[in-house]
Amino acid sequence: MLVFALAVFTVVDIMGLGLAIGVFRNGHDDPMYARTHAGLALLGSGLVIWAAVEGDERLYINIGLAVAIIGLGLLMAKRRAKRHCVKALAVVHGLLAVSCYGILSYFAFVR
Repeated sequence: MLVFALAVFTVVDIMGLGLAIGVFRNGHDDPMYARTHAGLALLGSGLVIWAAVEGDERLYINIGLAVAIIGLGLLMAKRRAKRHCVKALAVVHGLLAVSCYGILSYFAFVR
């Protein structure tokens, strides 16, 4: 379960890198690309929650980080729709996502 969630988050992270490049180049991204990124992130989060419900209590830290990451993602989407600068939010969102990915990687391969 965790390895599949990690595979989903690998795709999400690669897509997020593409979105971040667009933010820092002041380019406009395809809205469907951002929605796909968000949808896959929710799928991966659901898999992690499922594993936690099945008894893996170590994953609670990932769930807490995911709540913060999702909140920042929603805030970025709202501010970007109003044409505000979201570079600082993108940095914090990305750093939290990378830390969450690293923790999940550790939990997936170290029992």
